[in-house]
Amino acid sequence: MIKKFNDHRGDFVLFDANNCDQVNVVTNKRKFTFRGLHYQTNPPQTKMVKIIQGKVLDILYDLKTHKLEFYLLDKYSEPLYVADNYAHGYLTLEDNTIFTYAVKGEYNPESEHSIIWSDVMSLHDVIMSHVGTHSKLTISKKDQQGK
Repeated sequence: MIKKFNDHRGDFVLFDANNCDQVNVVTNKRKFTFRGLHYQTNPPQTKMVKIIQGKVLDILYDLKTHKLEFYLLDKYSEPLYVADNYAHGYLTLEDNTIFTYAVKGEYNPESEHSIIWSDVMSLHDVIMSHVGTHSKLTISKKDQQGK
C-alpha cells in the first residue's frame, strides 16, 4: 500500500514495510544504460520505483495485453507503481542516474524472465529515438539475449 502525505514542505510517500520484501538501489554510471524488460512469475513481484538522481525513460510492458507504457521520470516525479502483470525496464537519460525500488514478492532467480527489448518493435523505435545508434546503448548480455 502506498500512502502519500503532503504539506507546505513537500511530499512524504510511504510504502508499507509489511508489503515490501526488499529495497533495491541501482547506480547507473552512463547515460543510455538500458535495464529490462524484467519480470518474475513465482512469486510475481510488484514494485514501487523512484528516481533519486538523474532522469529515466521508464517502461512498463503489460504481459497480458502486450501494450507498452512510457514515463519520463526524474527526482521530482511521483513514485511509480508497477503491478505484477507487467515487465519493467528503463533507459537512463543522464549520467550517474540512481534508481530505487521497493519490491513485494521474494526474489526467485529460477522464475525471473527478461523480454528482449529489440523484439518489441515500438520499444526498439522509442529507445533508438533517444539513443540515436546502438553503439551508444549500454546493456547487459542477459538483457540482450532474454530469458
